[in-house]
Amino acid sequence: MKPNQSRRGFLAVVIAGACLLPSVSNAATIVVGTGPDTSYYVLQSPNLGVRTYEVRYTYNASLMQDEFFLISQVLAGDASLTAVLDNSFGTVNNPNYLLNSITYNSVTELGVATPPYTPYWAQWVSGGQAGYPTASPITSGSWTFGSGMSAPYRLIAPGSWDARYFSDGSSPPSVAPIPETSSALLTLLGPLVIFRRRRN
Repeated sequence: MKPNQSRRGFLAVVIAGACLLPSVSNAATIVVGTGPDTSYYVLQSPNLGVRTYEVRYTYNASLMQDEFFLISQVLAGDASLTAVLDNSFGTVNNPNYLLNSITYNSVTELGVATPPYTPYWAQWVSGGQAGYPTASPITSGSWTFGSGMSAPYRLIAPGSWDARYFSDGSSPPSVAPIPETSSALLTLLGPLVIFRRRRN
């Protein structure tokens, strides 16, 4: 039995709406790691351009997963990158890592160590938690200037975004941190379609 005109129109609207929803997967171009949960990591610089990583992992709040965890996953999954991370201000038990440099295609971008200390690898975060001395929730969907790479200064959560932008730190990365709501909305559309079909 052919669908009637109103059913075809409804399905077209649903499909169009789904296509217009923000797509996290389109923004994430390089997948690294394994696991049921996802966070995103953006690197932006003159040498790198913009590289967006979809980091897959298993979230565990008791492990206090942080940006150091994310960049470790990125470095393990992308052989074209190396980074120098400094733990001078922390200890093995209480790390406080700083990102000094990233090397890509044999070009190293190193933060300037003299005034005005720019450019440097400025930190931006969205979602999860951040802050000093203890982390508090960060709004998803927009960038907030970061307060540190290691827990408790930064705690990730599924759907959170972290970025490092080699710049003067005055503006956020060019990639928008898209809240991970698309899958939830798509999940809601399925029952709507079924309900509509049953009514017809």
